[in-house]
Amino acid sequence: MNDLPLLNPPQCPECFGCGPDNPRGLQLQIYQDGTDAVATFAPDPGLSGYPDRMHGGIVGLLVDEMLVYAGAPHGIWGMTASVRYWVRKPIPLDATLTLRSRLTQRSERGFRATVAIHLPDEVIAAEGEGLCVLR
Repeated sequence: MNDLPLLNPPQCPECFGCGPDNPRGLQLQIYQDGTDAVATFAPDPGLSGYPDRMHGGIVGLLVDEMLVYAGAPHGIWGMTASVRYWVRKPIPLDATLTLRSRLTQRSERGFRATVAIHLPDEVIAAEGEGLCVLR
């Protein structure tokens, strides 16, 4: 993915989801792939819920973060106004996930987007959707 343009804004170094200066954060590096935002994420044991599985709240956090980035390839940034997600498969802690978000609708006040989280075998582990208001 490193050959794709990086979307992370420099003005958010402490962001829990994508901030490079937050030692307790996820430090996601999110890239532009055409009109989508993409990232990979490898959970660590400290993010467990059920034994050997990623906590569902972390799934929601990943969906929320990627939702905001769906607008970035289109030159717009928003803040999450509403989000919902569905865990389709348990996510093992040793899996490297692929995250992808896509803008689906835009207005003068905000945008809607979808998010998919895939396991290494391309199986969808979780999906989400939401609305962002422009900031």
